[in-house]
Amino acid sequence: MKRTCLLVILAVASLGLAQAPPAQKKPLDQIQVVALLAGGVPSPRVAMLVNERGINFEPSEDYLTTLKNVGAEDVLLGALRAAKRAKAEALSPEVAARREQVQKHLARGAELVQKKSFAEAEQEFRAALQVGPDNPNFHFALGYVLHEQRKLDLAVAEYRAAIRLQPDDAISHTFLGGALYLKGDMEGATAEYSTAIRLQPDYADAYANLGLTLALKGDLDGAIAEYRTAIRLQPSHAGAHANLGLALGQKGDRNGAIAEYRTSIRLKPGDASVHLLLGLALTDDGKGDLDGAVTEYRTALRLRPDDANIHVSLGLALEGKGDLDGAIAEYRTALRLEPDLATAHRLLGLALDKRGDLDGAIAEYRTAIRLQPDNAAAHYNLGTALKGKGDQDGAIAEYRVALRLQPDHAWAHAMLGLALERKGDRRAALEELRTAYLLDPRNSFIAQQYERLLRKVKR
Repeated sequence: MKRTCLLVILAVASLGLAQAPPAQKKPLDQIQVVALLAGGVPSPRVAMLVNERGINFEPSEDYLTTLKNVGAEDVLLGALRAAKRAKAEALSPEVAARREQVQKHLARGAELVQKKSFAEAEQEFRAALQVGPDNPNFHFALGYVLHEQRKLDLAVAEYRAAIRLQPDDAISHTFLGGALYLKGDMEGATAEYSTAIRLQPDYADAYANLGLTLALKGDLDGAIAEYRTAIRLQPSHAGAHANLGLALGQKGDRNGAIAEYRTSIRLKPGDASVHLLLGLALTDDGKGDLDGAVTEYRTALRLRPDDANIHVSLGLALEGKGDLDGAIAEYRTALRLEPDLATAHRLLGLALDKRGDLDGAIAEYRTAIRLQPDNAAAHYNLGTALKGKGDQDGAIAEYRVALRLQPDHAWAHAMLGLALERKGDRRAALEELRTAYLLDPRNSFIAQQYERLLRKVKR
């Protein structure tokens, strides 16, 4: 079975950090640090910015507590305590009051982001924008939570607003690229990532995201080059390692893929998607390290127990190990979680077929076909089950549908040939077996059946 796993890697980025050039050289203020965390930027990256640029305020313990409440880690708190201080700009009481109001909105929004309450966070960031409509930080933070809610058109508008106010912010360009990527605008995404790289040539996330876009466009070599650049710039970039593994696997480098997945897991053990990818690479379509694959799938399920696709993958690995009951249990769990998952119905049908339950298998194949009428494999499987029940006409009809959908399906040609032979049509049967043989000349069963019938016809 051809299995495709789509790995969604969420890049991390910082907000536009000030409102006028040369913005990125200025020390960070209190609001900017909160805004960075509100936008989902990890503490180590914020700490790096603090170390590079310094701050223009004295971080009080109350302020540090606020940061901790919105997800700041010790590395950031330590960087703030040790940061070089620049003199803060003198503010009028009115401006100071507005800043305090904005900081409260941002802090509440950041806490809500931590809880993944993005709709509520959106309201806080909109309130901040009411106070400071020309601040790129607030537009970016709003874009981020809209992005997370998949309100992509609105997110794009906010990212563009942030860029309009601060055109040289590489990270706003990167996030805009991410939104365009999800909208299917690969050319737009590529342009934004390329702009980000031009503005900040050492920005690993931009290279990693450009690699994703190139991979989706079919340029695996280009994608691999971008992932390797991201890793050179940031060796701890777990997402780049995972996506490099995916690209190497698609290029046929199974061992290289496994090595990259293992590195990604070492860097970020809690990513269920990468455990799933490693399991798929280890199984290698039923060959290879099935025990290792089962371990990875079970780890993935501990992290994401309601993922039907992981249950299906575990079922396949258990079936490969000969544990048919375990496989059936996993397929049934997958269907309880996602009743319309056609692949799980077909695989459950195959497992029931192996156990001798042809009626149960036929029911599952028919359900798979109802959900996915153009699934050639399901039609072929149904044909084989009907043949087992003695329904040659039904089997012939299903094999013909399978071949209309997938003309190069060697086994469907062969089974159609054998069914036609049983119906007495030797000439048509021979033609089907001959086609099967030409498609798969190394298949000993097909070769034997073709040569046997050829001898009969020549008599």
